[in-house]
Amino acid sequence: MDWSRAKNILIAMFLIINIFLSYQLYTISRSQYIYIEEEELESIKQHLTEKNIQLETEIPDRVLISPSIKVKYHEFDTKKVGEIFFKDADYELNNSIQGFVMKNGDISVEVKNGIYVTYRNQGIQIMQKDINEKKCMDNAYSFINQLQINSGNQFTKVKEIGKGYIRLVIGQEYSKISIDSSQVEIIATEEGVVSANINWLESVKPDKKYNIITPVMALLKAFENRGEKEDGVLIKEIRQGYYFAPNVTDDSNDKPMLEDSLSPMWVIVSDKTQVYINAYDEKYEMIK
Repeated sequence: MDWSRAKNILIAMFLIINIFLSYQLYTISRSQYIYIEEEELESIKQHLTEKNIQLETEIPDRVLISPSIKVKYHEFDTKKVGEIFFKDADYELNNSIQGFVMKNGDISVEVKNGIYVTYRNQGIQIMQKDINEKKCMDNAYSFINQLQINSGNQFTKVKEIGKGYIRLVIGQEYSKISIDSSQVEIIATEEGVVSANINWLESVKPDKKYNIITPVMALLKAFENRGEKEDGVLIKEIRQGYYFAPNVTDDSNDKPMLEDSLSPMWVIVSDKTQVYINAYDEKYEMIK
């Protein structure tokens, strides 16, 4: 047998297979996106300029075809809070219409509607000094691990180093799209965690998938009623996202809706507002 010829044939076969697989991966990748023509992007830029709207960011030229997602909040009751933050120590418990507050010495934990947690440790002061970043981060992540929350789909939204502290914000995402209504925000020093605000989704699962609107359509919807002579607006960010806002009021005894199906959104952040446009039906979901 001509081994040299056989080797060349095998190399050629493997090369053809690699080209085929690469093409398949490319095709699958492209099928997950909607691509926007350059002419359409230039047209919307001109339209925004006529309405006195400036862009500080690029308009995305592709759209990830993302599904709606089924979500459920992580709940915190008195038993769970006691185990997490106070271990075997005694604590003072005060109930209210919205929830409860638990205290022991310098540490207090307030829980509203079973899902919004505010932690404070008055025994730790922020000193105006340079810090050991690793020690602060270790304290922050030790605190997160202590919470016993679902660690899936975590990502770092913000890491801010200040004089004497680190501010760390951990968010949740699905298919690399941020879920804006779920995060843990921590202020940590070398001594420990000074404060934390927590509201977190325990469960995130894919639901139905439909065609979604482009950022061009979302921008048209967001500013459709704006006149040309109104004060200028600066758009700082345009991105895909999800948002969940349980219906609660300060004086309500009703338990908020802790689970729902969320449609993908277009999030348009300007120097004036933050607008959420439903990517399925073009409706305003929220203006912050």
